[in-house]
Amino acid sequence: MESITQPQTPAIGPAPGLSLASRSLALFARPTQAWTGLERRGQWWFPLVVTIVVVMAGMALTYERAVVPMTLERLQRQVESGQVPPDVLSRFEGQMRSPFAMGVNVGSTLLIIPLMTLATALLPWLAVGFVLGNRFRYRDAFVVTAWAGMIGLPAQILTYALAWTNQTMNNLHVGFGVLLPVEDPPSKLMVGLGTFLDHGIGPLSLWYVAVLAVGAAALSGAPRRRVLLAVGGLWLAVILVISVVAALFAPGA
Repeated sequence: MESITQPQTPAIGPAPGLSLASRSLALFARPTQAWTGLERRGQWWFPLVVTIVVVMAGMALTYERAVVPMTLERLQRQVESGQVPPDVLSRFEGQMRSPFAMGVNVGSTLLIIPLMTLATALLPWLAVGFVLGNRFRYRDAFVVTAWAGMIGLPAQILTYALAWTNQTMNNLHVGFGVLLPVEDPPSKLMVGLGTFLDHGIGPLSLWYVAVLAVGAAALSGAPRRRVLLAVGGLWLAVILVISVVAALFAPGA
C-alpha cells in the first residue's frame, strides 16, 4: 500500500522585529506598533547615539552664540552687585571662549545622556513593577526609555533653535511656560513654574510620557490605561520636585 506523507507544518517562531529605521518612524507615526521584538533584542544603543548626536550638535551650534553670552551676563550682574571681583569677569570670559571649555561642555553629553536614561528608566520600572505589581525587568524599562527618548528630539531641536534666535538660554519655553510673563533675569517663581509647565504638562512632554507608557505596557503585558496612569502620576510627582529644586537654586529673586 502506498504510504501517504503528511505535509510538514512550518514551525511558528517569534514575530520578526522591526528595522532601526522602521522602528524610529513607528515611534512617531504608530507608537503602539513600535515595540515588536524589543523584548529579545533591545538595540538601545541606536536611540542613544541619535540623541547624543542631536544634543551635541545643538550645544556646539549654540555655545558661542547663546551659552557664553548668558553666562557672562549673569557674571556681570554679580560683579555689579559686588559679589565677584571685576578681574574675574575677563579671566572667566577667556576660559569660556577656549576650545577646551567648549569641548568639555559639548563632550559632557556622552556621559549625561546615558546617565539620564538610566535614571529615567526607574520611572516606568517602578510604575509597572511596584505600583501595578506586574513583572517588568529593569532591562526592558531601560530599552523602552532609550527608544522613547527619540520623542524628545523635537523639543531639543526647538530649544536650540530658540537659543540661536534669542542668543540666550534664558526664558526658553517649549510648552505652556510660554504663557508666563517675561522676566530678565527670571525670578525663582518663574523658573519653577516654567519648568513645570514646560516639562510637566507641556504638549511635547505629555507626548513623550504617553509613548513611554505605551512601550512599558507593550513589553510588560500590563493594561495600557493603567500603565499610562501610573507612569503619568509618577512623572508629574518627579517633575514637581524638580521644579521646586530649580526654583530654589535659581539665581533670580
